[in-house]
Amino acid sequence: MSTSTRTFSDGQPFIGLDIGGSCVKLGYVPDASTARLEHPLAAVIRDPSKSNCLGTEWGAKNAIRKLEWFGDSEHERAVYALWFLAPDFIGFAKRVKEDRELKPTPKIRVSATGGGALRLRAEIEEMLGVELLIVDELKALTSGWRVDAESLAESDGPVEYPALVCNVGTGVSLVSVGAAHGEYERVSGSGIGGATFWGLVQRLTLFTSFGDAVTAAKQSGDPGQADTLVGDIYGVDTSKAIGMPADLVAGFLGKLSAGKATDADVVAALLRMVTSNLGQLAVFQARLMGVNEVWFTGGFVLCVGERQEDSAGRIVRMALAEAVSFWSAGKIQTRFPPDALLLGALGAVAASLDALPQTT
Repeated sequence: MSTSTRTFSDGQPFIGLDIGGSCVKLGYVPDASTARLEHPLAAVIRDPSKSNCLGTEWGAKNAIRKLEWFGDSEHERAVYALWFLAPDFIGFAKRVKEDRELKPTPKIRVSATGGGALRLRAEIEEMLGVELLIVDELKALTSGWRVDAESLAESDGPVEYPALVCNVGTGVSLVSVGAAHGEYERVSGSGIGGATFWGLVQRLTLFTSFGDAVTAAKQSGDPGQADTLVGDIYGVDTSKAIGMPADLVAGFLGKLSAGKATDADVVAALLRMVTSNLGQLAVFQARLMGVNEVWFTGGFVLCVGERQEDSAGRIVRMALAEAVSFWSAGKIQTRFPPDALLLGALGAVAASLDALPQTT
């Protein structure tokens, strides 16, 4: 936490927007000078129950989050955050536009990150009535991660630097974060990420909900019905004789053409394939960097509002932890910041605050 305070501009709320390929995340830092600001974006998060702009489709029931971030105890400011599925965000933006047309409001500034911030910049600015200030995606991610991770230091132990952050969204970025503020480097990545998993699930099964697919895979799926295992090749007894577990995967989805796997089996195999690949990449990079833990973030890792034991996010995190443990022989730990999905949006807010003049 910073021990300095920042001078907030009158009438300007601090809003961060992270427009990803699957989810759009929005973070907001209210200030005394913005309490009476009449703009739909400020009103939505200040009191969502009174907003005309939120439809029934805006993410999970508990998507509105209040986080005590930024500043010391005397000048602490709350951050509110919510998320949308990408298609639903457009509907939200259209309702904001309609609200603004009924009650004209001045433009406000929004710090934005993610691929959609650049691709949809003109459209978003016009609909929301904002001026987008583009923040580098990795800068936003690492700024948000740093605050979120260090908030765990008291209960979970200090953060080790350099830190390896594996962000899993549509694709994957592995980022080395240094101890100095703003010090980071993308060191590796992969195109096998959340979009790969979900695209194959939709193509190969009848599931239409990510949560339903992953939950079914955990409850009734057997990945061995779709994957070719060592035991399928050598037999159980010979596998033992050559020192290889019979249930070790020899070829992902190798038995898919046999047609015996259920949809839940296929999803379980796909989840094992993607998380195994992610775990392997993360462990190899951790060894190169000489670190003993990997932080996983991104929409594939955590769905906001999920707190049940059998939630999709929890199931994915367990699968990632198992993969990292397997590839590292239990020597590298897996960590998850509590607000993994929101780090880009909240990091964009942090970037706005960092740009302000400071007083001590």
